[in-house]
Amino acid sequence: MSPHPLIGEMQTERTKWARSTMLYGTINVIARLFLIIASSIVAVEKNLLGSHAGFLVTWVPVLALAVTVVTAIDTWLKPRDKWRGFMEDRDDLTDVLIRAQKTENADATFFDKLTDEFTKLRRRHRTKNVY
Repeated sequence: MSPHPLIGEMQTERTKWARSTMLYGTINVIARLFLIIASSIVAVEKNLLGSHAGFLVTWVPVLALAVTVVTAIDTWLKPRDKWRGFMEDRDDLTDVLIRAQKTENADATFFDKLTDEFTKLRRRHRTKNVY
């Protein structure tokens, strides 16, 4: 357990933000790959009819619908923007956490300043990345 409650709280938030960074990064990559591949198949539908990949033609209506749905979700969630925001905030919080952990015998004023900085960072994070 950390020696100061503020450090424990910052560690908890950093863990959540790091996990969310990974989640939004993964969602972003998977959604982009799906959109590229599925929209390509939809675009070349007529050329697929006589090819070895002709079986994909039967899936074109489903893929077209899926491209529309995933595009709408991607536009709404903005996983790339959230990924970048979570990464930036995670890194900024790591800097504050390192400063807090380096000072074992700090006075209350020092932790008050860190608390203010952490509060502003958390507020910025929620305003920018969470809705």
